[in-house]
Amino acid sequence: MFALAIDFSQVSSDVAFASSVAIALGAVFVVLQIRDNKKLILASTEQAKAAVIQAKLSTDQLRQNNELADMEMIMRIYEFANTVEVQSSFLTVIDSDLKSYEDFERLPKTEKVAFYQMAALFESIGVLVDRGFVSLQTIDDMFVPEQLWKLMKPFIDGVNRKAGEEVYVFFGKLVEGMKDYHENPKELQTPPKRSLRGDLKTFSGG
Repeated sequence: MFALAIDFSQVSSDVAFASSVAIALGAVFVVLQIRDNKKLILASTEQAKAAVIQAKLSTDQLRQNNELADMEMIMRIYEFANTVEVQSSFLTVIDSDLKSYEDFERLPKTEKVAFYQMAALFESIGVLVDRGFVSLQTIDDMFVPEQLWKLMKPFIDGVNRKAGEEVYVFFGKLVEGMKDYHENPKELQTPPKRSLRGDLKTFSGG
């Protein structure tokens, strides 16, 4: 009986020891698990930061590519506007001094073409501005759509009457946009050294 009591006590002691070991191991496991979770969280955080940086770099690269594409498009417009053909048409419109659509109809064919060419050019520029590809400031630095619109008004009104609708819609929107821009400029205007603005002032005596 005494022997059995001793054996029972030994077993109880062993069980208690085993339980203590299990509790200690469990605590160690929890600590390790917490530590691993912390590392995982830190790793996830760093990965998220890296993803944000990568996204920003990608966005900056896309923005830079868009700016370069816009600049290339602007330069192409400017190069086209400074060709001999367009400059000749530009001077023809200035020198014609139309008072009515009838005056336009009496012009030689080559001079009529000049009006259509300039109207088409500024209609195209108006589309680019309307779509947000080119800013009003850039157009203001390079061209003078308001003054050209005024010189071409008899022609444009006559074309609209014959067509029964407004033909050069975006040219007109461009002119209205330029008026608003001059009344409330959002940016400083820095005209280039050479532009159609200067040419117009020279030929108009301004």
